[in-house]
Amino acid sequence: MRPHALRMPASEAAALPRAGADRRRLKVGLMGGSFNPAHDGHRHVAETAMKRLGLDEVWWLVSPQNPLKPRDDMAPFAERLASARAVARHPRIKVKDFELHLGTHYTADTLVALRRRCPYMSFVWIMGADNLASFHRWERWLLICHTAVIAVFDRPTYSLRALASRAAKRFARVRVPERNARGLADRRPPAWVFLHTRHHAASATRIRAQRKGGGSG
Repeated sequence: MRPHALRMPASEAAALPRAGADRRRLKVGLMGGSFNPAHDGHRHVAETAMKRLGLDEVWWLVSPQNPLKPRDDMAPFAERLASARAVARHPRIKVKDFELHLGTHYTADTLVALRRRCPYMSFVWIMGADNLASFHRWERWLLICHTAVIAVFDRPTYSLRALASRAAKRFARVRVPERNARGLADRRPPAWVFLHTRHHAASATRIRAQRKGGGSG
C-alpha cells in the first residue's frame, strides 16, 4: 500500500514527467523491486544490462510495497530509496520513486503510466530468472509482456525452472536469441531474451540476515 507519511520534495515533483512531456528518445532498462536493501548485485545487473542490451540508462523503480512480498521484514520506503541512491554510483543508473507518486501498486500499471509520460522511450523490463518462474502470478502479466520487451537474467538454481515456466512457454515464439540481445530495445513487444551472465554473490536476503545476527557485510 502507498505510505501516506512520505511526501515528495518539490524539486522531484516538478521533475516528474506529465503525460507526453518527456520527448527524449532513449533506450531505458527498468529494474523494479523492493531494494531491501540495494546492493552491489543490483548495480552489477544494471551495468551488464547497459552493456549487453545497448541501453542509454537503467532506472531503478523502488517499490513502496511488493504485493508478493511480506511486510514484516520490509524496511521503510525512505530507507530503501536512500540505500538505492547510495549503491547506484553510476551516471546512467537513475533511482526513481515513480510508483510512490503515481500511486501504482502493480508493474503493469507502472509500465502503462511510463509509456504515457515517455512516449518516445524504448523500455526494457529487467528481471531475474526467479521472477520469470513465477511471472504468471503477477497482476496482468500478459499486459506487461505486451507493454515492454523483457530481459531475463539467469540465476543459480532457477534457470531451468524459469525456462520451463508458463510465461516462457506462452511466449516461446518471440524469444530473441542471446546473440541478438543488443537489438532487443528496438523490437516491438512481446519479445524477450534470456541472458547467461556472470553471477554476483550479493543477496538482499543474506544482508538482512547478517544485520539481524550482528554479522558484517
